[in-house]
Amino acid sequence: MSLLQKPDANLLRARYHSLVNDVPVVIFTAISALTIQMVALQGEIDWKFAILPPMLRLVIGVVLLWFWYKHRHDQPPIENIRKRLDTASTLLILAGLFTFWRSLYLFPITGSFSHYFLIVHNTLYGLCFAFILSKLGAAAYAYNVLLIGAAVTCVFRGDIEHPYLVAMLILVFEVGMLLTMRASNKTFDQWVNATFETQSLLKENQRLAQQDVLTALPNRRQFFLQAAQQQAESSLGEHCFVVGILDLDHFKPINDQYGHHIGDLVLSEVGKRLAAIHTADVQFYRLGGDEFAFHLLSDCEHLRLKQVCAEISHALSQTMHIDERVLTVSASIGACSTCDAKLSAQTMYEHADQALYQVKRAGRGHLQIYSEPLDLKKMA
Repeated sequence: MSLLQKPDANLLRARYHSLVNDVPVVIFTAISALTIQMVALQGEIDWKFAILPPMLRLVIGVVLLWFWYKHRHDQPPIENIRKRLDTASTLLILAGLFTFWRSLYLFPITGSFSHYFLIVHNTLYGLCFAFILSKLGAAAYAYNVLLIGAAVTCVFRGDIEHPYLVAMLILVFEVGMLLTMRASNKTFDQWVNATFETQSLLKENQRLAQQDVLTALPNRRQFFLQAAQQQAESSLGEHCFVVGILDLDHFKPINDQYGHHIGDLVLSEVGKRLAAIHTADVQFYRLGGDEFAFHLLSDCEHLRLKQVCAEISHALSQTMHIDERVLTVSASIGACSTCDAKLSAQTMYEHADQALYQVKRAGRGHLQIYSEPLDLKKMA
């Protein structure tokens, strides 16, 4: 089972990046403290116990510091983050167990100075390191309990005046630290959750501002923004830029006969069918009512445009089953094409709208392309 009981990916990632900033401080402090420990204990116990265990931990600390430096700018996937945090949690608990055992082992064979040193060492480690690494969750609390437990045990095993008062002092700080760790983690989690909720709301508001609610297609505002952007990009190539408007034929009778609810369901189905047209570089939009739009890059002979319009007509001509009713719709399409990018997207829309007006007057269900000067050429 994972030692870090926080399944939420956003919170896990935030904790990881927060810990990444604290890792060099922890490792550097640990290396410094281990060096002091070797100096303090080397004269009282066999060098194997005074030098080798701290030296081994120093090597591990240097390796961890190197690993951190190498990967400090990583943006790992969430599964890698889970593995790294679980590994760090495991190492922290093992370090706590080793320190607890070593303290109890060294205490009987050292003098009074080493007794005080071990008590202070374990207390400071247990309080400070656990707090810095508190975002590891259960592992940090386990480490804290192990080292404070070692310190209190040493107090009662040594020849220390008023051991109960000393132990009480340590435990008072211990309780305060545990409460502070809990409050700090809770505040951090609340801040992270609030931040992501705010970001989610902002993204949702941006989506709603850019998307038509009924059809889930981009809306009118996005049409003009994206059309202008693609037109500017197409001016660097050899293609013609096309703006098209399609209007559903005889949609008003559907609203009049069946009501606006059925009309909305028809529009929603039209949006789904347009979105399902998997044609490269063609984006569909709902402008409002039963009017939709698109833009694309075509050739001077309009072959690409005709192909797309044929796909639109085929998609919309299929029978719709709406609320136990069988309905069919078709679309009239007006388009404007330019190969030199002299026309703005707004002007092209107006020309396409004029072409749409003409095709609806001429019989509906067809494509007409605007051509200057206001000469409309009908295309089947």
